Amino acid sequence: MEDIERIKERLENIQSVEPIITSLRTIAAGGWRTALRHQESATSFADNLAEVLAVLLPHVSEEALARARISRDNRPPRRALMLVMASERGLCGAFNDTVLEGAERLIAQQQLQSDEVLVATLGKRAETHFLRQGRDLYMSYPLPITRVPSLGLVRELGEALVDSLMAGEFDAIFAVYSPYKAATTAEPISQRWLPIDASMLPSRYEGWTEPIIETEVGVLFERALEEWTFARLYQFVIESAASEQSARFRAMDAASSNLSRIIEELTLTYHTARQHAITMEMLDLVAGSGILRGPASRRGH
Repeated sequence: MEDIERIKERLENIQSVEPIITSLRTIAAGGWRTALRHQESATSFADNLAEVLAVLLPHVSEEALARARISRDNRPPRRALMLVMASERGLCGAFNDTVLEGAERLIAQQQLQSDEVLVATLGKRAETHFLRQGRDLYMSYPLPITRVPSLGLVRELGEALVDSLMAGEFDAIFAVYSPYKAATTAEPISQRWLPIDASMLPSRYEGWTEPIIETEVGVLFERALEEWTFARLYQFVIESAASEQSARFRAMDAASSNLSRIIEELTLTYHTARQHAITMEMLDLVAGSGILRGPASRRGH
């Protein structure tokens, strides 16, 4: 009966964990859906701004392009900043390992092109990883735990990075993140964010009618370019968040399936052990009954 009690205790312990895993799975599914909605909105917003820029660009003077700091220099930056995006917390499968191992490779590749590579992190897991590797961080920025990153948070981060870029602390900023894939965690990629290269600007589609622009083209272009710049950074961040939430849902879904399988196996083991114990007790009773009847039968004869 001791074995039965151990099996029962283990079964009860696992059954007590099952509602927690189910809740985490539900929360992850909600976060995943929210991240996808934000990603769709961010992409639509950035695409609309890109269309505005494509219309304005042919009418913008070289002076306005210079004020907007549009780079025409394709040489690798001397000092580059790599902004690595991971998660703020765990329970998301191999997401962080995949991102951070890939980030190490991308940083090593950038070091072959630049004299110096600085590293900034977005998310506690990235910060912890690089500090554990003994790497000095230029900046570490936290992510919200209970919700996906907002545009306001990304703008705050972006403005701090822009100020540092304008101060000459580095020459270019690259975003390192995992592009969204529903079925798996994709290898991270490195995207140049700033300064904007002329080749990064959208081109005008053929067949568009000539626009009527009633305001100052240079001012409108600078404003649209600023919004597009932050919209691109938000796209990187929210795509990383969608990848994280997708990985978290898959991890919780797998954990939930494993728990169900273990509970089913333990329940079967428990019932089998009980049946075996009951059978043994009945055999003991039958054997004992036979022993008791034996002397009485002999006395009767």
